[in-house]
Amino acid sequence: MKKIVYLLFFIIIISLSKSVYGASVQTGKFSYMPAFADKAEEVYYYSDDYFDKSGKEYNEHLLTMSLNLALSTFEIRNATYVTKLYNDIGFKDISVEDMLEKPTLDTIGTAIAHKKVGNSNILAVAIRGEKYYSEWGNNFIVGKEGNAKGFNDASIKVINRIKEYITTNNLDNVKIWLTGYSRAGAVADLTGVYINNHLQEFNIASDDIYVYTFETPAASIDNTVYDNIYTVVNKTDLIPFVYPKNWGFYTNGKVIEINEASKIKTYTGLTEQTEYSEVDLNKFLNEFINWLSDRLPREVYAENLEEPVSELLDFVFSKSDEDRAKLLEFFTEDVKSALLDNEENKGTLISNAWTVLGHKSDYMYNIISNVIIKAIQEARENSNKNVLTDSEFEKLKGYIYPIINIVGPILVDDDNYYEGINYDEYYAKYVPDYYLTDSELGTKYGEDMGRSTGYDHGFEGSEKDLEVVFWDDNGPEYEEAYNESYTKAYLEYYDKGVYERQNLLEKAEREGAEEGSYNGLYAASNNDEKCPEKEWYYYEDWMTDEYITAYNEAYTKAYLEGYDEGLVNPVIDDFVYPNTLELYHFATILKNYNDILKNHHPQTNIKLVQAMDSYYDKYEITEGNNQTINVEKDEVNNVVIKCNGDFDKFIKILVDGKEVEGSNYTAEKGSTIIKLKADYLKTLYNGKHSIKLVYVDSSVDTSFVVEGSTVTIPNQSNSNSVNTPSNPKTGDNIIMVAISMITSVIGLVITIANKKRVNS
Repeated sequence: MKKIVYLLFFIIIISLSKSVYGASVQTGKFSYMPAFADKAEEVYYYSDDYFDKSGKEYNEHLLTMSLNLALSTFEIRNATYVTKLYNDIGFKDISVEDMLEKPTLDTIGTAIAHKKVGNSNILAVAIRGEKYYSEWGNNFIVGKEGNAKGFNDASIKVINRIKEYITTNNLDNVKIWLTGYSRAGAVADLTGVYINNHLQEFNIASDDIYVYTFETPAASIDNTVYDNIYTVVNKTDLIPFVYPKNWGFYTNGKVIEINEASKIKTYTGLTEQTEYSEVDLNKFLNEFINWLSDRLPREVYAENLEEPVSELLDFVFSKSDEDRAKLLEFFTEDVKSALLDNEENKGTLISNAWTVLGHKSDYMYNIISNVIIKAIQEARENSNKNVLTDSEFEKLKGYIYPIINIVGPILVDDDNYYEGINYDEYYAKYVPDYYLTDSELGTKYGEDMGRSTGYDHGFEGSEKDLEVVFWDDNGPEYEEAYNESYTKAYLEYYDKGVYERQNLLEKAEREGAEEGSYNGLYAASNNDEKCPEKEWYYYEDWMTDEYITAYNEAYTKAYLEGYDEGLVNPVIDDFVYPNTLELYHFATILKNYNDILKNHHPQTNIKLVQAMDSYYDKYEITEGNNQTINVEKDEVNNVVIKCNGDFDKFIKILVDGKEVEGSNYTAEKGSTIIKLKADYLKTLYNGKHSIKLVYVDSSVDTSFVVEGSTVTIPNQSNSNSVNTPSNPKTGDNIIMVAISMITSVIGLVITIANKKRVNS
């Protein structure tokens, strides 16, 4: 009887595990909540053997299992998924923090458990990186110095929980397994760095640290790469770029890149996006973040934006799903209507936005902010949504100006964007007023007007008139500086005008020499013929014969001298004035944000990670490898290729690296059956062609040979273009809607004003 019991026990144990490639590996399914879905299931493979080797040795299976564990924390105010997974793989004494309560700016969800393996205690630390609502706001708290503050504060909590767990459970010989996705990836990265630098606090060796992070924003000021930290980055995901290197931030793991290179279309304009060109997505994301961070230094962001952005996100996410949907509708419909359907509001916004296009005016941003606040107030009074409480509205009012004052100039920069030039050089040369304060601008224009008016009055013999004709409405600082500089310049140049009227010959010699030198220098520089004669296009009453004679003599002499100087030292204006790309960056991001952010979705990235793991099935061509087709003679006029890949995950095909239009082939289930059409095959040259079937989680290659074609071989190859599947829902992404709310209000006004400027 005992033998039977032992046998049954042995059979049960065997049934709980699976032998994969010679190792004893347990397999099963775990649950998580992906983006825009309530629940999904995936297969996991787990083995205690993953921790036999040093954490410094990359393990493809531990990588995938780490992602599985990280995803299992994705659950709203619950921890059933991660608890079940821990129990399934034999981890016990599960400690859950900040996962059962309503998330706040200060929470960080963790699930910690351990398992005794031989003489070691495997301590698993899973950090929640999705479904955390108000914790979103914490992501935007960066601080002025040190590690990114929001992530670092969360890391400190995780570090303390690990220490407390080890003490409470009296663990020794600990090996720490740490994982997190997105926000949690940054927290895990910082936590791994701390443990590596404080080994004695955990009584651990660096070989016993296993950190795997995924889609991790840079948050560390330490640019060291640690051998026991691995960072998985989707090359087409925006999130890992969020905190840039020129803010001094890094990730600390060995980078493992996933996904193929892909292209996106760029756009210009905001209200009416116009397609511009197709670029590499990874390159665009790099350029966008570098461009943005150059215009928004860390200190400026920390001082002006992190509190408004984090607080606003907090009160957005603190609402119920129903109220949050109403809030977004309120801003994108009611407030927008109050702004742009109201002629007074629209007129004020457009006229003032037109002014700030050429000058960063704090006064103008204040006016624009007040108009927006007024529109929100009107929308509150006219809307029946009741989505903003009085206290929330008061807080929001206090944040409008700081946001407009910082985001506004960035949008103005983007509205004047010129691809491939030095921005500072461009503004210094073509928009010198752009960096002046209101006071400096008032001084400049007041002095210009005072000089002109004072000189004219003095030269004409008019009485002194110090009354200022003030045409600009740029605020009190501007007006005060304008009046002061106008008066001073007027008096100085009135006397100069009187003097030069009485001394016309001196005026003639000076002005003739100035114009002659200038024209001679540029004539020689441009290889123009030497023409020292002055051509008069108009005369004025005060120009006497003596004045004209003296002017011409001075002009001719200076022209000849200037011409000779231009031959030796030509004046070359090598600054190419390129075409403007109106709102290039923001238009492209807003037009493509759905496609860009879907590359961050866990359901996309888990497939890409699984494709690197030999425990998961790989796709294979089951029929049609390396076939030959004669496009003129064969009765069968299709290339037929069959693959065992999941048809529901099929995206597209590439032939010779170029995406094939859907009209040129058919795709059907079975598992995947691809048929290239005869008309398309006749467009291909004779010889061997590669073909790639692209799936959401993998791709598979084969080739075929074309005969009988009359098409010549092209001189150059085509570039790849690989996309990922579409987002399940386009309107649910709260962050990009929030960005859209900010940019569309200012951007719409700037766009309209810019068109008025160009057409005027």
